[in-house]
Amino acid sequence: MAELRTVDRSAAIDEVLAVLDADGGVIIGDLLTPSARQAIVDELAASLDGTSPGSKSGMELWERFHGASTKRFCGLAARSRAFVDHALLNPMLLALADRLLLPNCADYWLNTGQVMAVGPGEQAQYLHRDENNWPEAVAANREITVSCMFALGDFTIDNGATVVVPGSQNRPPGLVRGDDPSPEQVAYATMPAGSGMVYTGKVVHGAGANTTEYWRYGMHVSFVVGWLRPEEASPLVIDRDLASLLPERARTLLGWSSYQSVGGGRTWLVDFEDASRLFT
Repeated sequence: MAELRTVDRSAAIDEVLAVLDADGGVIIGDLLTPSARQAIVDELAASLDGTSPGSKSGMELWERFHGASTKRFCGLAARSRAFVDHALLNPMLLALADRLLLPNCADYWLNTGQVMAVGPGEQAQYLHRDENNWPEAVAANREITVSCMFALGDFTIDNGATVVVPGSQNRPPGLVRGDDPSPEQVAYATMPAGSGMVYTGKVVHGAGANTTEYWRYGMHVSFVVGWLRPEEASPLVIDRDLASLLPERARTLLGWSSYQSVGGGRTWLVDFEDASRLFT
């Protein structure tokens, strides 16, 4: 079995990036402090209780991908200020996103922030690459998305820790949907609560099977280059009044500002002006 390496949250960015470049994923210990993790858990508890397992898409492929016994919900910035302060604006995660994405864009924004609670008896998710959400934008030497799976509870092999295929980020670009690696090729993101597993859009991965009687609580946060449309329509959930209460960087990440291409034009405007002017 392969292994994912763990670094401390105080590690230098270059050290973390070196591991990420070699393996495609890296575990960062204590990425959330105990108090921050608990605040997020407490503020999202009602949403978790009110969410039913399974996909609402009515599409067989998505229902299999989402899992019949997995609870998922988004709009976390509208549900938890602790999510904004400690996950969306996590200094280590933003520093890594800066290094990985800014060479390919003028800025990036939230792709999705979602709770993924894997229930007892859930089957393993089919392995995939996140960058395949945007097949037209995929290029061998360009990162367009970077993600972090935060462990809101302990992640173990038995309860569905994320499965990663280290080195798969170096394969040629292409659709991966149901990769079948050998047991020696896969690693599991086993980590204590508060840790985070950061990975690139090119690495092959998926949620593991939960063979226990307990839920596995995770929170996925991902960013995408600003010239692509994200999975989650954040401004439709985080309205102007709520956005006005958040730090400027949080508003930008949530889509409440415009994008100006390097050497190109401006997009996502309001009356041909930057959307950030709505808050001045």
